[in-house]
Amino acid sequence: MKNQANLVPRLWSQYAIVSAMLNSFLVGGLTFGYSGMVLILRKEGIYAENCACGSFCSKQKEQLALISTVGFASAIGSRLFIGLFMDRQGPKTTSVLCSAICLSGFLILAMSEGESMSKTFLPAWILLSLGGSGLHLTGFHFTNLFQGDGKKMASAGISAAFGASSAVFPIMQVFSQYANIRLNVLTLFYSVIVGIIMVNNLFIQPWNKVSSCNEFCPKFNILDASWWRRDLKVKPLLSSVSVAIVKFEFWGEALFYSVALLLLTHYLSTSAQLLYEKGDIPFTSNPNDWTDYIVTRMAGWFNALGFVWLPTVQYILVKFHWSQCYMILSVVNIAVFTIVLIKNLEVQILGFFLLSFGRLLLFSCHHTYLLDLFGIEFFGTLNGISSLLAAIIGFTSYPLQIFALGTNYAFAFIPVAVCIVLSLTFPILLRKQCLTNWAETVVVDPKLFRYPKSISEVKELVRSHDKIRCAGAMHSCAPLIVSDGIIISLVKMDKIIHIDTEKLTVRCQAGARIHDLCNALAHFGLAMGTLGTIDWQTISGAVMTGTHGGALTIPSLHSFVISYTLVKPDSSIVTVTKESDPILFSALAPSMGVFGVVVEMEVQCVPLEFLEAKFDIITFDELTSGNVFHNVMETNKYARIVVYPSINKATLWTANSVRSIADALSRGATDCSGGYMNFRNETEKAWLEQYLILCKKKKYSSADMLLHKVLRSQTSRLHHYVGQYNHILCKERNNGIPHADIEFNFDYEKSLEVLNMVRSFCQNLRVPYYNFEIRTTKQDNALLSCCNGHDSMWIDFQAKAEDSNQFFGEMEKLLKPVGFRKHWAKGLANTDPHYVVNQFPNINTFINLMGQIDPDGKFRNKQGDVWYQQISQILAGSYNVDANDKEVR
Repeated sequence: MKNQANLVPRLWSQYAIVSAMLNSFLVGGLTFGYSGMVLILRKEGIYAENCACGSFCSKQKEQLALISTVGFASAIGSRLFIGLFMDRQGPKTTSVLCSAICLSGFLILAMSEGESMSKTFLPAWILLSLGGSGLHLTGFHFTNLFQGDGKKMASAGISAAFGASSAVFPIMQVFSQYANIRLNVLTLFYSVIVGIIMVNNLFIQPWNKVSSCNEFCPKFNILDASWWRRDLKVKPLLSSVSVAIVKFEFWGEALFYSVALLLLTHYLSTSAQLLYEKGDIPFTSNPNDWTDYIVTRMAGWFNALGFVWLPTVQYILVKFHWSQCYMILSVVNIAVFTIVLIKNLEVQILGFFLLSFGRLLLFSCHHTYLLDLFGIEFFGTLNGISSLLAAIIGFTSYPLQIFALGTNYAFAFIPVAVCIVLSLTFPILLRKQCLTNWAETVVVDPKLFRYPKSISEVKELVRSHDKIRCAGAMHSCAPLIVSDGIIISLVKMDKIIHIDTEKLTVRCQAGARIHDLCNALAHFGLAMGTLGTIDWQTISGAVMTGTHGGALTIPSLHSFVISYTLVKPDSSIVTVTKESDPILFSALAPSMGVFGVVVEMEVQCVPLEFLEAKFDIITFDELTSGNVFHNVMETNKYARIVVYPSINKATLWTANSVRSIADALSRGATDCSGGYMNFRNETEKAWLEQYLILCKKKKYSSADMLLHKVLRSQTSRLHHYVGQYNHILCKERNNGIPHADIEFNFDYEKSLEVLNMVRSFCQNLRVPYYNFEIRTTKQDNALLSCCNGHDSMWIDFQAKAEDSNQFFGEMEKLLKPVGFRKHWAKGLANTDPHYVVNQFPNINTFINLMGQIDPDGKFRNKQGDVWYQQISQILAGSYNVDANDKEVR
């Protein structure tokens, strides 16, 4: 689907990733081309004054080895500080600063000559290492401009450019050798290139990292005061990444990366001497003779030309799981070491070949893995921590080089090889690691996942397997995807097939992300009918679990679906509409995927709006008095109330349609039309993480003080602003803090009764989480919809997974007398099947349909089977409480 409205942002997105690749190619990995620089330094006699003979000797070798080790350590180890700086100050500031650092390094070399070069080369080399490393790092946030596998391919492209950067100094060496151009002249010319890079980064890089799949259009009016305005999301230092650091997925990969990088840096640092021992022609009196040190030159060029492996590396990243990717890398590293031990010089060319592939695969895996598992938010810091570990381990290369000078270089690789073999434990253990959902309440085996790319592949999977569950974005707290067979993920079926601007409809594959749909529709002046607080769900996952918005006049998302394309348990395919099969259509959403695999959907859209949002704070007591609650919900198009019971506060967030941004601005609103406005920024999120830690230590007074800080910060940011519909409604773009949910649905008429019950409970007991949230939704007629037959008020209680069962059970016991229905994707534990039957009047029709369409339970897991059997027995009047009274978890 192509359109002119989308052309300019798409072109800028492409230029942004090209710019990131140029940063990495022209500057990022310069120091990895050290073998070329060594030949220039030898030719110009740099450090020859250390030799009594005035020519190449062991002291010069030691000095060059020291420079190599310090350079690599600076490039890798500095990433912690650069990463922290980027996460705090943003990519524009970081990239311009790193460009300036790199520029200063080249200028120092340009102003040095002869003996002065021996004094200035090491500090200049450190500056090149620091600046280049930082520039490489600042480009990865641009991968968020791409969808699905496109992110992995873009990340691999940046890594390939980084690898190709090691060709810069070998190219300089050619000019030095054949055109007799001195190093200071070459570096002066390159200073101009780095200056251009710095200017480009000043304009192209944004102040803040780009968010997932956002449009990207840089601003060039540098004379405008607003251009310099930075809304930096300042974060604490390491406290926010402490959860990630302790996970095996992080520190295991960090150790693997460090060991693999040790092999790489040690090989590059010692390749010249290693190849000399194996028969390479030594340095002669004729520096312009191409046959002089030809195999050593080949080592440098093979290293620089590693980018030719990019298609292969991209294929590996897309095709294989992470454990398999790292296993392939381990095999390559072991093969390189084996070749090092072979005395034949020509065989070493195969080593160059494999090493260039391994290097690109290493950096591509490392960066893409961190982005894939931990996101961009703290990418700089996490990458920096792993790089610091790599630098510390990398320092062992220097004593190994000194040891090799007096013995045999090949033997110096043996300790590295031992570490390589030991590092194999990472991919082996990673393969055994289970995946968790976002809430960290459900654990599944990643080997069960299948990733079809077409309807025919889905049909074949359904035909050939007896037990199947489907996965969306894995946001549900309930164990919906747990499977006794395979798990079908539709993330590779994410195409937006057609947008009809006359009928206001969109047809898409089931794996399309809601934010992608919103962005595509916005170009046609359209929007989704309703949205939850997040938009990184798949459209099918959101619909199948009953996702709702926060508007009393707008129904849940499934109410906007026109048709479903369904692969049934017998692998037949059918298009279901309200006209063709009204009962199945009404049952499909929410249905938690028990009828088969929805592969395509057609959805009714609405005209795109701009919303004017406001944020205020009252006490929880005020919320439950008089008509305050009803006024908020009934006089605003959208409303969301978040209650902080421990400090007796409630935040009122409202949003209403506005004719234009200018109208809202005239009333004092802040213009946020450029992108999303998070309900909580990273600093506020970190304070809430600290709140939970303090509560665990029973330091409640200090914890509550943090809540007051959060509310003051939110008020200053969210008091009054205006923006695009989806940017305003989807307020949890930074994913929040993982937690379990139980969301209760009540008849709207019982709102005040429920709120007063909850307030009394909170006055007597401290709840284990900092807040709960309240929204409303218009009624609909889907069979298992919580909103079937009545306008609804929702209360979403939250807790960390370890606290959830007890707390949620207490809330269920408290509210049971009022009469509630529970969100199907949140809080299925403690479910009383009799209560479910009483609260859902159409459940008999739903259960009968399950038996007709899937009599063998192909799309039911153990929990689903227990639920189906219990409800069926109750409806048949044969339910035995003693034998069957189990919790559905």
